[in-house]
Amino acid sequence: MIIKKLLISAAAVAVAAAAHAAPVVLDRTAAVVNNDIILESELNAATKQVLTNASRQKVALDPIAARKAAMEHLITNTLVLQLAKERGVDLTDMQLDQALQETAAKNQTTPEKILNDVAPGASPAAQRESFRNEFMVNEFRRSGVRSRIVISDAEINSLAKQLKDRGSIEPRYHLGLIVIPLAANPTEAQYNQAQAQAAEVKKELKAGTSFASVAARFSADASAANGGDLGYIPETRVPMAFLPAVVKAKSGDLIGPVRSPIGLHFMKLFDVSNDAVDPVKTYDASHILLKTSIILSDEAAKAQLERIKRDIENGQYSFADAARKYSDDGGSASSGGDLGYQVPGIFDPQFARAMVALKKGQISDPIRSSFGWHLILLKDVKVDTGSDQAYKSRAREILYERAFREQSGLWEQQLRDSAFVHITDPQLLEAGINMEHRQENTPSL
Repeated sequence: MIIKKLLISAAAVAVAAAAHAAPVVLDRTAAVVNNDIILESELNAATKQVLTNASRQKVALDPIAARKAAMEHLITNTLVLQLAKERGVDLTDMQLDQALQETAAKNQTTPEKILNDVAPGASPAAQRESFRNEFMVNEFRRSGVRSRIVISDAEINSLAKQLKDRGSIEPRYHLGLIVIPLAANPTEAQYNQAQAQAAEVKKELKAGTSFASVAARFSADASAANGGDLGYIPETRVPMAFLPAVVKAKSGDLIGPVRSPIGLHFMKLFDVSNDAVDPVKTYDASHILLKTSIILSDEAAKAQLERIKRDIENGQYSFADAARKYSDDGGSASSGGDLGYQVPGIFDPQFARAMVALKKGQISDPIRSSFGWHLILLKDVKVDTGSDQAYKSRAREILYERAFREQSGLWEQQLRDSAFVHITDPQLLEAGINMEHRQENTPSL
């Protein structure tokens, strides 16, 4: 989504009037989010995408519910982008091209197909801008939430033991989620409003209204844009607050509402399957890191790594020797850049994506992470299913995913609590959908 500033050139209007131009229907404002606006054209495009997703899943979704879910998504993205820009976070064209290449490789497709999926029918420039904003939102959210997550060794050891005792088969639950927003310390009016919405959710679901339609209309969770569908989730990844009820539930059961710091949660169990546990893959990699600075720009760091890669491939020196000579990573440079066997989840997301896309013996092109620019050599991949370290690695990833989802919701709720949101879209207003918000406090993000 391209953020538009509120100031519109009056001169352009005056020139058009003076030239006696034919009347033109201008793009209208659908919402005001702090000092930015969401345009009606943006909301229309996002709504179309929500309806397309629902159609692919063979879910009937009424247009107003889809429009509300699309607006929730656009508001959240706008707020995240605002915070990112305030903190000087941006994505250069070079980084954008790299992100496109990595995303395409991960999904075994082309950058052009990725861009067309993000913004079907838009111009190439608009597609790139849409991808840039979506990518920035996801990376900034991950960066902001990651610092909030603390996982103890005791938690890892406890879950690792449970996983080992469970064996090779694990239930997977096909779940749907509805989150009615409610602050941790709500006013009486906010509490009553949330309770009324919860009652309406239960009433509509009991009357036979599709879960997807109710989720799109009421839920503040990001999954609302997909009708609240979370897909199949392994038992070990089900949120702890729901786990006891989910284990006891039968297909079709509705669980909730369950209170959390961000709202009232409903979860529906659609189906249960028993599948083999995914094996743990560990990657043996080495890297060379160049940190950018006032002296070393992104362009210069990338060019230097490209030269180093050519020299390695031409046999002038080994990857390990190059790491010892050039790498800025003090922890691995002395050992030739060796990182040992590790699960991808412990690395920076962009680093991890590039690493897992490599073949054994392959050296990556220069890739950008939050630490700087890297060359990565993938030496080996090992499937580990039985060792204590494998169970601990899997436990760490599971605990991180659980914590990330919980903290992500809380982080976004704090963003909303500090925001001014004013809806002007006629269709949402006529449907009586209230998404207004007045700034209450400044979150610690």
